[in-house]
Amino acid sequence: MAHVLFHRPTVWASDIQCSTKVLARLTAARRLQTTYLQAPLDPVHLLRGPGGYLRVWRQSPFDADGVRVVTPATPVPVRDIWPLNSLAAAGLRYRLALPGLRRLVGDPDLIWTTVPGSGAALRRIFPRARLVFHVVDYYPAFRGDAVKPLEQSDYSVADAVYTIGHSLADYVVSELGIAKDKVRVLGQGADMAVYAPEQAEPAALTSAPAPRAVWTGVLGKGDPGLFEALAQVMQARGGSLILIGPGAPWADALAARFAGTVRLVGSVAPAELPAWLRHCDLGVMLYDRARQEVYRGQNPLKLYEYAAAGLPALSTPHDEFAHLEPPVLQVRTEAEIGPAIARALSDAPAWRARVAQFAQANTWQSKVDRILADCLPGATVTEAP
Repeated sequence: MAHVLFHRPTVWASDIQCSTKVLARLTAARRLQTTYLQAPLDPVHLLRGPGGYLRVWRQSPFDADGVRVVTPATPVPVRDIWPLNSLAAAGLRYRLALPGLRRLVGDPDLIWTTVPGSGAALRRIFPRARLVFHVVDYYPAFRGDAVKPLEQSDYSVADAVYTIGHSLADYVVSELGIAKDKVRVLGQGADMAVYAPEQAEPAALTSAPAPRAVWTGVLGKGDPGLFEALAQVMQARGGSLILIGPGAPWADALAARFAGTVRLVGSVAPAELPAWLRHCDLGVMLYDRARQEVYRGQNPLKLYEYAAAGLPALSTPHDEFAHLEPPVLQVRTEAEIGPAIARALSDAPAWRARVAQFAQANTWQSKVDRILADCLPGATVTEAP
């Protein structure tokens, strides 16, 4: 049986959904041995006491949805300050992991990693495995330009580099100098299986008047001014604005000003999210206009989750939209919010048809099939019933 190792810092048990978790779960459903390697426990975690990430480390390894989730420890802190963000530190972080990664993970046939600095190290530890780097963000926006040497090293030694969009593919080729024939655009996907069944309306949502606009994700990434305009429009329509995800001070203040219209839900477990989205009318992707560098090359996963739930999206612009033709109403200013919502709600049947077509054309199931065919062509793959 082929063995696939996925690596991403996102904690498996957290309410934050990410593409790597979805890919791991769907790979396991195809009856392949699947391991998910979380971020290592480091000395800074220990200084923070017995809670937090120390608890995550103590709980692993464990099995979830057919995936074996593992967490090593390392003496080299994971921090974006010199020299901890250097190539040498990144290599030591993995080579000094306890227990050793070969002992912890086994012998994978395919490594799928998203962590700058991990690729070259994992290549040395697992020389037999096929190594794929999945570029899921414009990393310099979060980690500074010091991350670029890590990216260049990882992408150079990888057998293939997949990106979540065309803009990131252009960056990898034009700015980092990676061979174009090594780089492939995977995009994002909709997990149709979890949205297909009928979903009972969550009890906490029943009192929220329709129409309902919904945001899911870290609220700190949202644009306060655009959300203010959105709340005003939804209040005028007698509807609701549902905010799902880790909070932000501006969101707390917005809910106080628009009591009865704005509902702060907090984090929702990924398994419960489809029920919330299926009972709303419009997905919201209004990102902070003052931080455009963070969203360079972004192809938001929530667009695909909204599509799987049957929702058109109200969104600030993204370069990737030029390649997607997504079911999105783009807005740049507060004044554009009202007309966009009116358009979405007045032509709901046409939008539903467009949304369904987009979702069916971008399923995670089809993307997993493509990955396995490209990266493990000789593997026997059987999808679980």
